Amino acid sequence: MQQQLEQTLPASTSDGALQSGAELWRGSWVIFTKHMHKFVRNGQEVGGTLAAPLLLATTFGLGMEKLVAAETIDGLSYLSFITAGIIAFTALSGAINAGMTILEEKIKGMMKEYMVAPIPRVSILLAAAGSGLVKTVVQSMLIVVAAMLFGARLQTSAMGALAALSVLVAFVVTCVGFANAMALRSKSIGGYHTILFLLNLPLLFLSSALYPLDTMPGWMRVIALLNPTTYAVEGMRAALFGSDALNLALCLAVLSGCAALCTWFSVRTFQRVVQ
Repeated sequence: MQQQLEQTLPASTSDGALQSGAELWRGSWVIFTKHMHKFVRNGQEVGGTLAAPLLLATTFGLGMEKLVAAETIDGLSYLSFITAGIIAFTALSGAINAGMTILEEKIKGMMKEYMVAPIPRVSILLAAAGSGLVKTVVQSMLIVVAAMLFGARLQTSAMGALAALSVLVAFVVTCVGFANAMALRSKSIGGYHTILFLLNLPLLFLSSALYPLDTMPGWMRVIALLNPTTYAVEGMRAALFGSDALNLALCLAVLSGCAALCTWFSVRTFQRVVQ
């Protein structure tokens, strides 16, 4: 009898883990598809999210083309140089929108409905992070296509494109994780937007998104090297355009650490909120 129990216990534990995993996936998928359907049906959100990066590419990128010497930006055209910065801006904006989704559901009481459903609670957070990730990655790919139409020239291979996607995913996970945590902590939409927008612009302008690291004042360069946006921008530039301002492996390592830290922060905040 004891031997039979010892043999059946691991199987039962394994079955329980599989069932728990299936429930987590099912719950996350249902909420994820709900978020995506809402996004696709909302033309204002789709157009508004893409309008600002495209405007930045057509005005700032093309307008500064002849004012910036190619020698100072690794021989790239300024539009090619700024494309990675525009993608980073898209990721930051997409993270704010992702946090807005979970904040609205919290304010409207929909999160309480999720919690009484027969699904693991963490699937709520996983779905919000997943929908924010997918929307931002798709938007970023559209930005690359638009930049190429305006004259940006990629210098990459299939492996380079995969590396750029890895950098982008790690950065988006970082931004979405932090935005979701702040949304869960916020009590109003106005307060959430105030906090995130106060962080959004410094993260963009105190990085190498718009100007190269070598031309920055010393104090600004130090801040830029502490800013994860810099590693996202330089990683994508290295993978897509052949820039060598920062090592690609270093950028991936830093962003992976930031992604893990912000994911932990969002999970920890979520656990405190639902208790």
